[in-house]
Amino acid sequence: MSAAGEQAFAGFVAKWHAREPEMRVGEVFCPPPQRTVFRAWGALQHELREAVFELSDPNVAMAKSGWWAEELLALAQARPRHPVTQALAEAGGVPWAPLAGALIETVQVDARPAGREAAFADVQALAAALADAEAVLFGGAAADADARDAVATHLLAQRLLVGVGSEDRGRIPMHLQARHGLTGAQLAEEGGAPARRDWAGELIEALPARLPQAPLYRRLRAAADRGRLRRAAAGRADAPAHPLAALLRSWRAARAGAR
Repeated sequence: MSAAGEQAFAGFVAKWHAREPEMRVGEVFCPPPQRTVFRAWGALQHELREAVFELSDPNVAMAKSGWWAEELLALAQARPRHPVTQALAEAGGVPWAPLAGALIETVQVDARPAGREAAFADVQALAAALADAEAVLFGGAAADADARDAVATHLLAQRLLVGVGSEDRGRIPMHLQARHGLTGAQLAEEGGAPARRDWAGELIEALPARLPQAPLYRRLRAAADRGRLRRAAAGRADAPAHPLAALLRSWRAARAGAR
């Protein structure tokens, strides 16, 4: 990668770290030879998640997701253009094409799920494709149901934490809106706090307790997700993780799976 490419790559990693600072902490447990791939995978997931879930105009979301799908197909053919995908170009056998297809499938979902099962069903294809790619990328065992559930929970947790004011209302299921007698707009207001806390609690329940077979990246991410969801369930969604607590969670995840 050229000097300009390396600088651009560092910018995308910094953008990811700004959203998920706990992963910068967890990176200390990643062997140095794997850190470029670790960073590139985190930055790529951030870009894909933003394209699918975080753009307010559906046409723009479709266009950007389509661009990323094309880039994943180019990566599968060993001709990536983006600095993040270029950093992943040497990884062999990664199922990039299924991930591209899942990206397009997910961006077309009209996401106001009726309940918890529907919320997970809406992101299931993308979660499975991400988990499958991740397993190959880091040279571990094939992704199992727990790894896929952990990715799905991560996607939904991110929407809860950053998307409640968006059109999809952070994908909070409508059964919680009905339980608390709220309109969609009220979910983002002070009165919507009980529904937000309830959904965080349901996501904690859905997150596998341990992921001993999953790659280090997923174990670290699941541990961080558990911490963030616990804060959200306690009404402290905006509170950052204490650095020492984040380090301890990462150490435990690196040793024996997320807790």
